Amino acid sequence: MNSEEKLKEFLKNNHGYISTNDLLKLGIKKSSIHNFIDNKIIEKVSHGLYMDSINIADEYYILQKKYPLVVFSYNTALYILNLTNKTPDIIDITVPRKKAVRCAYNIHWVSDNYYNIGIIDAVSPLGNPIKIYNAERCICDMLRSNDEFDLELKNRVLNYYWNSKNKNIDLLLEYAKIFNIYDKVNTIVEIMMGW
Repeated sequence: MNSEEKLKEFLKNNHGYISTNDLLKLGIKKSSIHNFIDNKIIEKVSHGLYMDSINIADEYYILQKKYPLVVFSYNTALYILNLTNKTPDIIDITVPRKKAVRCAYNIHWVSDNYYNIGIIDAVSPLGNPIKIYNAERCICDMLRSNDEFDLELKNRVLNYYWNSKNKNIDLLLEYAKIFNIYDKVNTIVEIMMGW
């Protein structure tokens, strides 16, 4: 198998993306990368990251490849989870407090002890694998953020969640304890249950 065939096979098996390190592992020299770009086989999308030139750039996937600790959160995760029909104006991401991320997105930094709570695998709008927070974590974040969400959006999200077959009230209440909003969440649960 020649270099181009190896590259195309790798792209086919990896969502159409390849890093410089992966190219080198395939035995493709750095000098050959420019030839593949010139021949429109791949195009550079970020430092050290390339994609199949027939693909549409997936900014969610590219961002996650560039910053592996990024977790899509807040409005972005709610949209991906189908808990709102409002397309986010700007992508929301969460990262551990001490990690540097330079991008034009809405960045939320959290302490390490909160960062891993509720991370799940999901699919970007263009069909690539990404990490997001689950519905229960997003609802807790939403209820903790007084200025990020208007009342109408909060009500819509809670109604979508309550009508979802995937809701997990026990997990929601568990997260509410962790984030110190148990009374607020418990009151909402009681209202939704009609108690």
